Amino acid sequence: MNRVRRCLIQTALTGLVLMPTGLYLQAGAQEYGHPGQNVSLARTEKLPVKEVTIFKDGHALVVREGKVALNKQGEAILEELPNPVLGTFFPYSLEPGQALVSVTAGKKKVETSATALSIGDLLEANPGADVSLVRTRGGGAPGETTQLPPITGKLAAVPVPRRSIEELNAVKSDSTAAGATSAAKSALVEIDTDSGATFLPIDKIESLSFKGKHSPTVKSEELKNVLTLRLPPAFAGNGSARLGMMYVEKGLRWIPSYKITLNGHGRAKLKLEATLINDLTDLDDVATQIVVGVPSFVAEDEIDPIALAKTVTEVTAVMRRDSYARMNFSNAIMTQTASDARFDQNERQTPAPSVDGGSKSEDLFVFGIKHVSLKKGERMVVPVLETDVEYEDLYTLDIPMVPPQEVQHSSGQPGPKSNEGLRFTHKIRLQNTGSQPFTTAPALLVENIEGKETVLAQSLMTYAAPGGASDLTVTTAVDLKVSKHEEEAGRQESATVWLDNKYARINEEGQLSVTNYGREPVKIEVSRRVLGQVDSTSPGGKMQMLNALNEGPDSQFPAWWPYYSWPNWWSQMNGVGRFTFQHKIEPGQKADFTYKWHYFWR
Repeated sequence: MNRVRRCLIQTALTGLVLMPTGLYLQAGAQEYGHPGQNVSLARTEKLPVKEVTIFKDGHALVVREGKVALNKQGEAILEELPNPVLGTFFPYSLEPGQALVSVTAGKKKVETSATALSIGDLLEANPGADVSLVRTRGGGAPGETTQLPPITGKLAAVPVPRRSIEELNAVKSDSTAAGATSAAKSALVEIDTDSGATFLPIDKIESLSFKGKHSPTVKSEELKNVLTLRLPPAFAGNGSARLGMMYVEKGLRWIPSYKITLNGHGRAKLKLEATLINDLTDLDDVATQIVVGVPSFVAEDEIDPIALAKTVTEVTAVMRRDSYARMNFSNAIMTQTASDARFDQNERQTPAPSVDGGSKSEDLFVFGIKHVSLKKGERMVVPVLETDVEYEDLYTLDIPMVPPQEVQHSSGQPGPKSNEGLRFTHKIRLQNTGSQPFTTAPALLVENIEGKETVLAQSLMTYAAPGGASDLTVTTAVDLKVSKHEEEAGRQESATVWLDNKYARINEEGQLSVTNYGREPVKIEVSRRVLGQVDSTSPGGKMQMLNALNEGPDSQFPAWWPYYSWPNWWSQMNGVGRFTFQHKIEPGQKADFTYKWHYFWR
């Protein structure tokens, strides 16, 4: 069990112990009342996003804080209900000495408003107004209408009759009405005239005239999922409170990309930029952290009471000292934490994003970007880092292993040829001499010679910690030619005995010749893997025995391995070896390398 996961479990157990101290979380409570009750409409508020910490896998730590209105019961009702990874949701109060009493996620009846777009909307939006209605009715011929005398009067207190949400949800026999979230409106309008209350079909009203001013906005009731944060009753008279919440949610990610400009003399300019993808919520002048590293979200797809608090703590520990997340995600219980006076309600102009130098915590590295404004659905590219690094040109050749002749003959099919397609690959080895790690990302390689830039290739930067190195592939090296010759050097019958079985030893030897036809000296690295036991190599070469299970793609044997019938004793008698050669070859020169190995067969 790795350290991060172990810390997560410890944090989860701690959270289970601390919950009884005063904060109670409740989900799913329906608080819109029952038929016959006089239920007041809830006034909803929004908490602005103050800070986000973005991971490459699409998770984001979101911090929301703001001053919101309280109702008479000391409750703040938030209309934007987050969808956090369970176990990462932490609401809190920023009022000194006033901790949250409870947090409830459920349904409340709230009032919504919209611009009136139809005659029905205008009638509903202006109760008690003096109006004149022009009506029409169908004529004798198809499509023919007749205009009737206008009707004047005063709209009723509720011009358009309706069935309330409570009434609709009480009609259990009506499957279409059960579970309603908004009231059902009538197709009639009520108007008080000299002859009494008159009901008219709205769709028969051709035009509507108001005597005096009218409201262009129609209000309606709607049952919504809301979040209710409750403070102590003694604080209810204040009318407002500063509250906050922190949670981890999917929908916000960042994608890194590099541009690496080589000067041809061992120095390179490295530029890192981040593409922010916001599919979560609007960001307005938000302090943003982007994280290099792999977080451990063990409960991202599961319902779990507490799971990820430790990962969040590691990230916040290296944020700026004035970071909202760092200040509020401490050892104290979030709802018992009082705020300092850092909250500012004054309006301000939104400055351009700016990036700090970054900081490290265990396996996570955090870059800070200030003043990020990004609407939901938008994308943004932000420069993150620019630095100079050292590099060297490197030419590599990896010659894979092939099955021995005896295995090929017993299987009845030829094996892959290790001397086919022998081509050196030109690579750039970047030395990470800075304090920030290289993260895995696409990298554009550019060469700048006397001010003229030439694109060499797009490669993949691999993770490299400070002090490490990353190899980026440029292209195939056409000026390096290689020849390989391998042959059997002899056999020794009954060379060894294992479990009363005698095994012959087959000795093999090989030679590699590399010629540099280019105009510049080159540094080469050659690797040759073999099946068996390594014996010797030419001066300067290295040899080692490998773990066979780690060879090949995806830490498995080569793709051709299951095509052959391997004897059950093979792995006991033989292994996987590797010869490695490094050399610098001058233009027009040739380098030779020799190596010997053996394997057993019976």
